[in-house]
Amino acid sequence: MAVLGLSLAVFAAWTALRLGPSGEARFSVASNAPGALVVEPDVLNSVDGPVLLTAARSDGGALRLVTAPSTDARAVLGRSAVSTVRGVHFPAGRLDLRASGVGPLTNVGTADVWRLSATGAGSAELVVDQVGGPETAVVTSGDATALRNVTMTLTWADRAWFFEALAAAVIGAIIAAFALGDLWQARPQRAGSVHSGPRHGR
Repeated sequence: MAVLGLSLAVFAAWTALRLGPSGEARFSVASNAPGALVVEPDVLNSVDGPVLLTAARSDGGALRLVTAPSTDARAVLGRSAVSTVRGVHFPAGRLDLRASGVGPLTNVGTADVWRLSATGAGSAELVVDQVGGPETAVVTSGDATALRNVTMTLTWADRAWFFEALAAAVIGAIIAAFALGDLWQARPQRAGSVHSGPRHGR
């Protein structure tokens, strides 16, 4: 119990430190594969709260971030070459990508299915709420030009996560303290001095 309590206290305290008072969890990935970047609903809508989607190009080119119902987004992308987010790793802060498709990139700007949209030069960001879920987010150049050397970041923030981590750290510390106290009380006692009775001479 002492080991479990200490492990919980250390991990929870480290998690609280990483999240910070704002309870911010950030995950990033750099992609060199040509095509679009896609975030499907199992990631985009995995938390009941808004997620900040940001993207940056090393060449300073145009970026467009859009979201739409997943069936509509997939219909627009068709067989285009895309890299899809397939894994979120906490506390490493890393996203996994899986490449699929071989066709040329579709010009997403010609479709009218997008519920949210943001553009920028060099970088762009989009806050995705959960009212339209399940949705898919797509990051492109805004036309049919394939993206390269793009860094995408997903950020969730909930202050409750920070306080929950702190509470877990306190609980772990209490468990460890009680377990260590029990171990101390149960430690072998040093043998006491042997008192012999009075000697009687013959």
